[in-house]
Amino acid sequence: MPIMIRLTRGLFVVLLIATSAHAVQVYRCVARDGAISYQDKSCPAHQKQSTVSLQDAPIVSSIPQPPASAAAPAASASAAPTYQPPPPTPLPVMYACTRYDGQRKYLSDTLPAPYAVPLGAEGYPGQSLDRAYGYSDRLGMSAPEEARKPPVRGGPLIANAYVEVQDHCVPAPRAQVCEELQRRYDANHEKLRMAFPSEKAPFQQREDQLSAQLKGC
Repeated sequence: MPIMIRLTRGLFVVLLIATSAHAVQVYRCVARDGAISYQDKSCPAHQKQSTVSLQDAPIVSSIPQPPASAAAPAASASAAPTYQPPPPTPLPVMYACTRYDGQRKYLSDTLPAPYAVPLGAEGYPGQSLDRAYGYSDRLGMSAPEEARKPPVRGGPLIANAYVEVQDHCVPAPRAQVCEELQRRYDANHEKLRMAFPSEKAPFQQREDQLSAQLKGC
């Protein structure tokens, strides 16, 4: 015959508390059908009664314990890394430049190359086409188009009328770069706003690029 073990509610609480308290005495009741129960009160008159110490009684818990494997996914889920936004695009390098004659300041994305200016701009007196192109044994050249020929880089200056100069440039400070990026963003955004839908793609791409750069300001 199978033996059934039952616990009263009061005894269940006693069992839970007793795990960290001193030992207590409980009643062991055996019914006529052989069922065994433990309780904190005396057994009914028709049941066989005996007392046992709590450490001798079975520890019963109605709370099911989850398997160890079930807790692993929860722990790994809580340890999932949080989303980190991409870092801002580094600020571009720009150069604060002053024209060779000091008449104008400007901002450049690259170091400007040397360029030629008329000697007159440097204060040198000009010379006639006859002196520039003429020889002692013939008439001087007077064709206007000859005077408009551009100087040849790396070669002699045409008619000695041009000289090569270089603007003075230094790396632009951060505040100036950010101000220029904001100006470019505003100008491009206005073009994007006014463009037809079929024309928006390049302006949108440029706006995304400038927006990413401005995050570094």
